[in-house]
Amino acid sequence: MLTNKNLNSSKARDGGADVSATGRTERTPRAPGDDTAAQATPGVVIPGESFHTEEIPNSGERYSLVNIAGRGRVIAHPLPLSESPAEGAITDYLNCSFPFSVSDKALRSFFADFARIAGQQFAQVESRAKGMNGYQRSFELGPNDAKFCCGGQNSTALLVLPGKACHTIPDWAALTELLRDRYKARITRWDGALDDFEGIHSVDWAVAKYREGDFSNGGNKPSCNQRGNWIEPDGSGRTFYVGKRQNGKMLRVYEKGMQLGAPWHPWVRWEIELHNVDRVVPWDVLLKPGQYLAGSYPKATGWVMDEMSRVQTLKKEGQISYDHLVHYASTAYGPLLNVMMDVEGSPEQIVERLRRDSVPKRLRLPNVPDGVK
Repeated sequence: MLTNKNLNSSKARDGGADVSATGRTERTPRAPGDDTAAQATPGVVIPGESFHTEEIPNSGERYSLVNIAGRGRVIAHPLPLSESPAEGAITDYLNCSFPFSVSDKALRSFFADFARIAGQQFAQVESRAKGMNGYQRSFELGPNDAKFCCGGQNSTALLVLPGKACHTIPDWAALTELLRDRYKARITRWDGALDDFEGIHSVDWAVAKYREGDFSNGGNKPSCNQRGNWIEPDGSGRTFYVGKRQNGKMLRVYEKGMQLGAPWHPWVRWEIELHNVDRVVPWDVLLKPGQYLAGSYPKATGWVMDEMSRVQTLKKEGQISYDHLVHYASTAYGPLLNVMMDVEGSPEQIVERLRRDSVPKRLRLPNVPDGVK
């Protein structure tokens, strides 16, 4: 098994590694909400060569020993599980960075290119009048929390697409070509998500698999953690974590239906989060998210079977949120409506008195373009 301890003693050479044009080790911008310090970014910036490669069975990755400034480092390469369906999961978060020289012309060009491929929902660009993630400038792209950052950070830019924005992308292949091929971007964070609406692969099932050693990485058992009421589950939802974000690979298994406010709802979500911390996140994850999620811990996540539907997921989220809000509105204001009937005289008058021309924030789900599955 490869370890950092014995890297410098290895002299074997059997392949090349990606090398940056500058020969410098850059730093990864921090993702929104990520408390992890910036890390070295292998994959595009390694000034050296790969001198040994090994694949550890059931680890979900192959590993290269890479010479970086005279010192060895283990670089992980996620492996897809080819027998799983490519679209058995969805992309639920994407960060990528790329070389960028800030100018009004360059900004207009990128915003136009991105909206043309990703959809006109991103065409409304607003300056946030402040920096973000160590960048000097940042912009809001459309209504679904997508952001673009630039200025500083070794003349790079950062594109941030959280779940709501990812769910509206109509063509990941076209977006991959734009970002990877035209802008020479590299992925710094990718989340793949899989929904088990029936709860067959529950958080308790995941814990059992962990205890059986099915998350082990070449003999090494990753750490685990829990959130929520595990001593006496109360229907508010629990989360089981495998791995650590600061190590670049973390799995979350959580009771999604309960998180949305439906006590004891069976819906469970599995999410794999990959960062380019001593790891190369390939662009293929956007085209085959099901295979990469299934391959992350093959003995535990290899059950990915059915094709994932973003529309199905959003409809399920919307219905649960709607039912939840109606339930609590009835509890809180049901008695008031009885009084209002006497005062206003009719349901129509009550509706006219109470309605507001807006949508509850919790129900503001992304508007998925036609053709998006």
